[in-house]
Amino acid sequence: MSRMIVVDPAKCTNCRMCELACSLVKTGAFAPSRSRIRVHTFAEDFKYIPLACFQCAAAPCVKVCPAGALVQGDGLVRFVKEACIGCRMCMLGCPFGVIAFDGAEGVIAKCDTCDGDPECVKFCTPHALEFRESELADVPKGRDFARRVAEASKG
Repeated sequence: MSRMIVVDPAKCTNCRMCELACSLVKTGAFAPSRSRIRVHTFAEDFKYIPLACFQCAAAPCVKVCPAGALVQGDGLVRFVKEACIGCRMCMLGCPFGVIAFDGAEGVIAKCDTCDGDPECVKFCTPHALEFRESELADVPKGRDFARRVAEASKG
């Protein structure tokens, strides 16, 4: 098990405060497009699912990074900005599709859980986000993970 940001889709209101808090802390500006957490909208189901790095135990992103810009340790996958060459291989390797490219910086943008005190969780007023131990990061999933979470929360 590892500590990760866990979402309850039934509580998410699509306020996107998590994206704003993250972008402010990580970039110094309210720029949701540069956030490390993204709210995915499933309009047909009226569901909103914020997703951030799952801190995978197997971490395929670490394995495919040719520059060593992603390092695994202490239950986290950390990003070393100075080593990133902007190739985006980690984006292809991530089974959840939660690594983004920050065009303003020319490097990837990946959640690091704010070193164990995630701002997105603190600013989530509907309490849809929690930072806790979870086994989800150890379970292999596909890129359609968010869709499956939305389907599972129906009914």
